[in-house]
Amino acid sequence: FAQYEKMRDALNATGRPIFFSLCGGKPWYAPVGKYIGNAWRMSEDGQDWYHLTVATNKIARLTQYSGPGGWNDPDLLIGTGVGSRNPKPDGWNWGQTDLQSRSQFSLWCVFPAPLLISGNPEAVTPYAFETWSNAEAIAINQDPLGLPAHRIMGGNLTFSRRTPSEPARRWNGAGVNVWAKMLVTNSFAVVFVNNFGTNKTISCDSDCLKHINLQSTPFVVRDLWKHSTLPGLSKGSFSANVAGRGGAALFTFTPQS
Repeated sequence: FAQYEKMRDALNATGRPIFFSLCGGKPWYAPVGKYIGNAWRMSEDGQDWYHLTVATNKIARLTQYSGPGGWNDPDLLIGTGVGSRNPKPDGWNWGQTDLQSRSQFSLWCVFPAPLLISGNPEAVTPYAFETWSNAEAIAINQDPLGLPAHRIMGGNLTFSRRTPSEPARRWNGAGVNVWAKMLVTNSFAVVFVNNFGTNKTISCDSDCLKHINLQSTPFVVRDLWKHSTLPGLSKGSFSANVAGRGGAALFTFTPQS
């Protein structure tokens, strides 16, 4: 870390506001990263949904190190590979589906993580451009509190990638998550993730809501991908039907007095 510290001191000496990112790629960068830079890579390069699943699981163990001034960095927004490294290099299953790309963006917005696009914005699909330009989602990422999200329901997601020599096979992922991040408006950004092969109804019950002190408080729900507020109030639990194979849904929960 000594060389990073020299660079930090040199950047600070300029008197200019500069975002200093550390490219480590290991979880053990997190405990010291905040004292050196503003973001630190804490997982391997994100090439496909497998790597992004691994990064998500690692983030869950490192949230205590993220906050105003310094954040965990699980790597770039990779999209589907179109406009970036397309065709896929070396036979690897590089990239992800449109659905997974939107799930990655939802998670990266609440973590929060740097939103750095790996690709030419003029060459990506309209769906990818719509995903990466969602102003409501970006506002979650840029929330002035700068607080990290916490996994409030579920454990590690599982997914096994195939090697170049393996034939295509059926989906082999599993697990569901609910992540929540407190916002300056006293609302919460909440992401539901489904890593099973089929659609699932994921419920955040009172035990889940207890982590954000909403177990007995009514709240308004807004869907940030549909850009619409759900009718009525929710209380005690909330369920979302989430697409399988790496699907996600992004909401805000706003408590009502």
